[in-house]
Amino acid sequence: MPAQAAVTASRAQRSGSKRRLRILMIFVLCFLCWGINNIWGQFAKLHDRKAVVADMQRQLTEAKRVNETTTKEIARLHNDEYLDQIIRRDFHYSKSGETPLSASKSQ
Repeated sequence: MPAQAAVTASRAQRSGSKRRLRILMIFVLCFLCWGINNIWGQFAKLHDRKAVVADMQRQLTEAKRVNETTTKEIARLHNDEYLDQIIRRDFHYSKSGETPLSASKSQ
C-alpha cells in the first residue's frame, strides 16, 4: 500500500503543478496582451504627433517666407524712388506739369 500511496501523491502533485503552470501561462498571456495593447496605442499617438509636427513645420516655413518678403518690402519702402513709383501707380499722382497717361483696356 505505501507504493500505491506514493503513486497517488505523485499524481496529485503533477496535477497541482500542471494547474499552477496553466495559471502562470494565463497570467503571462494576459500581461503580454496588455503590453502589446499599450505599445500599439503609443505608436498611434506617436503617428498623430508626427503629423502635427509636420503641419507645424509647414506653417513655420510659410511664416518665415512671409516674414522675409515683408522685411524686404519694409526695406524697399525706405527708398524715396520706390515710394514715388507706388504713389504714382496706385494713387495716380503726378508731378506738377506732367500729364498723366491712362491706358484703357481694349475689349
